[in-house]
Amino acid sequence: MAMHQATVKNGVLEGVPGGNPAVTVFKGIPYAAPPVGELRWRPPQPAADWEGVRRAYTFRGICPQLILPEDHPLAADNPPPFEEISEDCLYLNVWTPAKSPEEKLPVLFWIHGGANVGGFGHMSAFDGEGFAKRGVILVTFTWRVNIFGWLVHPELSAESDRHISGNYAVMDQIAALTWVRENIAAFGGDPDCITVAGQSAGASSTQLLCTTPLTRGMIKRAIMQSGGGFALFSSHDFLTLQQAEATVDLKRALGVSTIEEARKLDSSEIISRIFSPKAAGAYLPMPVADGYVFPKTMAEMILEGDYHQIQYMIGCTCDETAMYIFPEDRELFLADQRTEYGDAAKDYLALCDFLNDDAAFRYHLKYRSAEMLQTGIDVWTTVIEKHGTTPPYVYSFNRRVPGDDLGAFHSCELFYQFETLDRTRRAYTGEDYELSKQMAAYWSNYIKTGSPNGPGLTEWTTYTTAAPAVMQLKPGPHMGWLEGNPRMEFRKNFILKNGGTTHE
Repeated sequence: MAMHQATVKNGVLEGVPGGNPAVTVFKGIPYAAPPVGELRWRPPQPAADWEGVRRAYTFRGICPQLILPEDHPLAADNPPPFEEISEDCLYLNVWTPAKSPEEKLPVLFWIHGGANVGGFGHMSAFDGEGFAKRGVILVTFTWRVNIFGWLVHPELSAESDRHISGNYAVMDQIAALTWVRENIAAFGGDPDCITVAGQSAGASSTQLLCTTPLTRGMIKRAIMQSGGGFALFSSHDFLTLQQAEATVDLKRALGVSTIEEARKLDSSEIISRIFSPKAAGAYLPMPVADGYVFPKTMAEMILEGDYHQIQYMIGCTCDETAMYIFPEDRELFLADQRTEYGDAAKDYLALCDFLNDDAAFRYHLKYRSAEMLQTGIDVWTTVIEKHGTTPPYVYSFNRRVPGDDLGAFHSCELFYQFETLDRTRRAYTGEDYELSKQMAAYWSNYIKTGSPNGPGLTEWTTYTTAAPAVMQLKPGPHMGWLEGNPRMEFRKNFILKNGGTTHE
């Protein structure tokens, strides 16, 4: 019989049956105190205890943010939430198939994406029943996004015991992971077998958690999807606290001069102000090297081998940002490359054979993100191989999904791995549902054992510089090779040489 109650450190929780009654879902569990009032822009504080049985029946937790407009390509697959958006958002959810607390099941700790400015833990794709039927507990959660999670300011640093500010989003994630470590046994989970995973900004966050010294020993494995590595949707090369403090403009961002004034603003007013055109660039929604959460930038730490020596899986989709419209502006493109590569830009641009052909230039802009992500993955695998880390499993999701011409776009694989294809508007075929089952099996096997392989599945081999083998995830999954080009090789060598100040 499925367990319906769990006793955690804060009190007793009661969950609800899932669509499969063998699975119990505990929704809206507070993992930290509401970060409101004077706790806005402060590290997360412990959640309060409660008396009696807390009914964990409904999802909670959507940090103030902009919701996707109806005409956005992803809006139809990610409908707007029903519940109120609020700064009181630090909640998590647990799907467990356990019948008792003694089962010690492996745990998937999932970090949502959203470019560090949006998203929440119970978005449409995320459901734990697919993993639960395979013996894996799923935990999802919400963390502070946009200016609520990332603001740095000298006044905030001055009021801090550690004289730091920013990184509140990462500290929320650490608080949620710590809560899971301390309490997941009550749901039948194994606190020593936690896989941290995420997509896009969630993948970048996964890599951050696998770099900060504050989580050493807490993570067994990691999965980074369309992020992480050294590429787009990654936070590998961020500013120091002092640099970030010098760039923030509170007046332009929020129309106020002091943190005290900023704390008096309603959260909805803050959202209105920070997403106005005049606020662009007034703060950066990304981590900082503060000397505590991150002693150095992530790039420096990883290139020096100062990261968690655990097992990794990493990959991306083959079309990524094909749903976006990029300005066909050659001068802007050239300026961006000169900013990126400095004195080496002329050598990189010499490899850009698409610049003199309008159609080729347009095509490159549309599919450039996949090239950049694949390069970042190749750099990451090269670095961890140098430092003796277990070779990673690498994939490319190549199923161009039905319903429109977006192809294998950024985030489309989520509905496959969580087996939630029926939650979208798309007319998926039997091939899609079979691929979904195969992906869920690969992911579950990896979470359980460190290898995605299992009965009935095509063998997935690890990726090395000598044999850059990539699992091609599409109907009839099979192994292939990373298809590079001279630009990718140039960028890889450039990052390895210049990605960290102490790298030789």
